[in-house]
Amino acid sequence: MPSAPTPAVPGSDEAGLICGYRFDRGTDVARPLSLDDATVWLHEPPADDHAFAWLHFNLSHAHAARWLQRHAGLPDAFFDALEETSHSTRIERDEDALVAVLNDVHFDFGFEPSDISTLWICVRPRLVVTARTRPLRSIDALRTAVRDGRSPRSSVELLEQLMRTQAGSLVDILRGVTARVDDAEDQLLSGRRDRERSRLGTLRRLLVRLQRLLAPEPAALFRVLHHPPAWMAEDDLQQLRGSTEEFSVVLRDMQGLQERITLLQ
Repeated sequence: MPSAPTPAVPGSDEAGLICGYRFDRGTDVARPLSLDDATVWLHEPPADDHAFAWLHFNLSHAHAARWLQRHAGLPDAFFDALEETSHSTRIERDEDALVAVLNDVHFDFGFEPSDISTLWICVRPRLVVTARTRPLRSIDALRTAVRDGRSPRSSVELLEQLMRTQAGSLVDILRGVTARVDDAEDQLLSGRRDRERSRLGTLRRLLVRLQRLLAPEPAALFRVLHHPPAWMAEDDLQQLRGSTEEFSVVLRDMQGLQERITLLQ
């Protein structure tokens, strides 16, 4: 079940800001940011070089993209990604920023392609911007962690936590598909072949689509891990590597399940 929503940030309706937080060095307690607070943060020199902010926007708001273009100083690659028709998961470097596209499933995921939504992310040392059009489980999990005092210590760690949550969503989906395949196999053994072959074909197509949408593009991720921005700490780099290894394990399990479905068909 989704957690209770965070109380609205004053002024958040003005540009689609869903939530904003400031993370300071030496404390796990995040400070909520209103839109006015965020504007000041973005335009004034930082008092603490290790502090960073997270701003999460609803792109369905008419002024969200315009506010980001005017105040956030995001690279063109971020806004280009918003316009692309391909939403496959990827992480790319654009000079001193990381631009990522992640996909996640809705709370009421019903094994339908329409139940998948996209999250656009830009990561810099002092700022993380996330933007979406529909609610996502990964963001809700991150907001819950922040409210509970489990704050990321860096902007890259925030990205890494989102990636691990997405890998966890894939694991949950894989378990659900495996249960359906087990049931289909039992039905096949009982003689109901035509109906179950069609059902298995639907599940295999779902797995192929999920793999294409939810798994990071290996080439782009390889380039980031081997040529990261200069500001990225080695600890952050190691955590990113760890989250990509989790994806690798899930993908191997997914491919094995696809092969099992093919044999059953």
